[in-house]
Formats: sequence, structure tokens, C-alpha cells
Amino acid sequence: MRGHGVPGPRNGPPGDLIAVLDIAEDSRFERHGDDLIYDLALSFTQAALGAEVEVPTPYGPTMLKVQSGTQTGAVYRLRGKGLPRVGEGGRGDLHVRVRVWTPVKLTAEQRALLEEFAKVEGSPPSEEHTGKKFWEQLRQAFGR
Repeated sequence: MRGHGVPGPRNGPPGDLIAVLDIAEDSRFERHGDDLIYDLALSFTQAALGAEVEVPTPYGPTMLKVQSGTQTGAVYRLRGKGLPRVGEGGRGDLHVRVRVWTPVKLTAEQRALLEEFAKVEGSPPSEEHTGKKFWEQLRQAFGR
């Protein structure tokens, strides 16, 4: 910024102010301009029953209400929780991408409960009934 630095020698005109910014990466987020993507791991029960979970944002944690029946690849949009828009007002969005977590090791009790559930679960829906694919959901979330 011309003329906004310290005064010159012997009361001379002020010099220029030069600011250098070092923007640190945050491994929790994937950046797309002023929008961010966060991968959220949910347990099967959280995805099936719905849950209220804490999600990190650049401004501190916030709560997200996950709808029952949420599938892997679903994207939730948190408006205004992304990065500030440079030269404009407002902020980008935070897109929360869901990944349903499957446990690697089950206890005997967990196995027994899941085997009981499997008896009444039914078949998974065919692809035409599962809704939009992941990339279509992401495009819709970004408004394209």
C-alpha cells in the first residue's frame, strides 16, 4: 500500500507497506476456491437412524443434523461456513461428504445383533432406486 509505511528519514514521506501472507493448509478440508469439503465418517447406526454430529469448520465446530437413511457419498451443505470471499462480502460453503464406516472387528455381541438384523433387513435397492450418484450430488451441491 503506497504511502502507508513508516515515515522516511528526517520526516520524509512515508514508505510503502508490504504485507506477506502465508496461508497454511488444513488437512481436514479439501479446498475449491472459497468452498471447502470435509469427509465425515459415520457409523452404520448413525447413517441409518440419523444423528446430530459435530463437524469442524474454520471458525470452530458446528452441529450437523444427519437425516435417517443417509448413504455413503451424500453431501450436506453448510452455507457460509467456507472461506471468506476475497474482495467480496460473505463466505463460501462447507460441503460435508458422508462416508459410512464399517467396523473391522466385531465383538460377539455386535456380531449376534447384526446377524439378527440381517434376518429382517431385506435386499439392497437396485441402482436405479438409490438416487443420484456421488458426482451428481457433488455437482448439485456446488450449483453446477
